[in-house]
Amino acid sequence: MYAVIMAGGKGERLWPKSTKGRAKHILTFGTRNVMIQETIKRLRQKFPAENIFLVTTKKQYPSLKPYTAILKKSNIILEPEGKDTAAAICLSALIIKQRFGNVKMAVLPADHIIKNTQPLFKDLEAAEKIASSDSSMVTIGVRPRYPSVGYGYLEVGKKLNGCYALKRFTEKPCKKKAESFYRRKNFLWNSGIFVWSTDTVLAELKKHLPSLYYGLKDVSNLAGKKGYFVKLSSEYAKIKPISIDYGMMEPVARSRSNKIYCVMASFDWVDIGSWSSVEEIYDKNKDGNILLSNSALIDVKNSIIIGDRDHKIGVIGLKDVIIVQTKSGTLVCGKNRAQEVKDLVRSF
Repeated sequence: MYAVIMAGGKGERLWPKSTKGRAKHILTFGTRNVMIQETIKRLRQKFPAENIFLVTTKKQYPSLKPYTAILKKSNIILEPEGKDTAAAICLSALIIKQRFGNVKMAVLPADHIIKNTQPLFKDLEAAEKIASSDSSMVTIGVRPRYPSVGYGYLEVGKKLNGCYALKRFTEKPCKKKAESFYRRKNFLWNSGIFVWSTDTVLAELKKHLPSLYYGLKDVSNLAGKKGYFVKLSSEYAKIKPISIDYGMMEPVARSRSNKIYCVMASFDWVDIGSWSSVEEIYDKNKDGNILLSNSALIDVKNSIIIGDRDHKIGVIGLKDVIIVQTKSGTLVCGKNRAQEVKDLVRSF
């Protein structure tokens, strides 16, 4: 099996730590190494380096390059620009298919914190076994720990031979709907980890996103040849950004004619998608605060305060806030509005 690490996201919800010149994948959250290093190190326990691919954008790659030296240069797939996950997965699958034929591939985001790796590999092996039969596609779901509005959800059906039939994908819900999903035990968080064969995923992309598929298929045949990136850039300019969930997985799940399954994660999992995610990584003090800063507080409760060690932060009389200070900017927001940081960044 081959592993594809997706590291193309802009990380706008992690501003001001993540900026245009600093990809979120080179941040550290409760780990010794930056996230992209941790992801590669984790996969190397199971996959040889030549079986690990990285897909990222041309602009982000220079910041990732120092941490990805173990990977073969030919396994670095560069996108001219970010066009969401459907394009990244399609391009990766086409290149892997061209080089190795119809093989199994696992797709994993670069910004997950997973500390118990052996259960992860057990789940990936189970997913690979399922994907080997009848052109099935598999995703890994996580049992919700709280009603999150920051994660997508998977509605699962009957349990079949250790996995679940997948009935529906639902993107990030409103608070009321998230609370309903949390109470119902047949909804899982969507981890964004997928396993399928190259032929299967490409057939579904061809069916549901034909313009994306045909455009990239023609260009991918030129990979490694003169003029390839110029033609790829021209093709990418035509692509309408869409996620793999919206563009392919949701219609596949609705069709009922396709075999799509979910393996429930047996490993711990945190998706660093917004600042509220740090609550799942770091311990809180007696007032419910997470302090990763040189700060002094008076009557502050249930807050997250992050800053440079040489910068003093004073906070008085606040609760349920997020404060993040860096040399490039400072964020102050209510904890329940952490998902809106992306909108804030786009207004600058």
